[in-house]
Amino acid sequence: MVTRALMNSPADVIAYQRELVRTGDTLPLGRMQKISIGPNAAYVPPADPYIARYGRMIELRGRFLPIAHSRDRSMILVMAPLPVENGHAILPDLPDPEWAPELWTAEESTGAIKRAESKDLPRMIPQRLEDRTSERLQGTNFLVFQPVIRLAFQPEIERRLQATAWTIECLPDPGGVGTAFLVDAKTGECFFFGGRYDISGARG
Repeated sequence: MVTRALMNSPADVIAYQRELVRTGDTLPLGRMQKISIGPNAAYVPPADPYIARYGRMIELRGRFLPIAHSRDRSMILVMAPLPVENGHAILPDLPDPEWAPELWTAEESTGAIKRAESKDLPRMIPQRLEDRTSERLQGTNFLVFQPVIRLAFQPEIERRLQATAWTIECLPDPGGVGTAFLVDAKTGECFFFGGRYDISGARG
């Protein structure tokens, strides 16, 4: 087992976090909903209308992931993997921000005919991990998303209250190293690496 005192590489940190997740030796935080990723000179955004409008986000709509602290509160731990289909980690589809419902016909407006529900259902577009990164951890299946700016999550203590999302601000550590989010493209395992964190209450 890798102990915290022996960690000196991403592989060591991943091994350490895996052990904490496996044993449950953590402090529960809640369910992660969204990850905001900042500018990166190596990243060239694709022709994606969602990214064009909202920036480089990872949205976990309907598939929120449980997160926790390490006991010293220095690490954010992802307690479950992303879903996997056909040997590849996936994200939920997103509504196309360029979509608009069809105009109502005169017959629909007067009730002469019933309007089809499909006319008001937003068009969905794929949310691809590869569209949100241009980096891979050398010699691994890990896609790297950096710098992470902010996480939105529903805190464990308020889940039953349906509270507005809380936030975790991701800041550089004293050495200037920011936070990266790592996703194993085959298994869906997720890890946060580097930086420091500041948790804020509900934003409303």
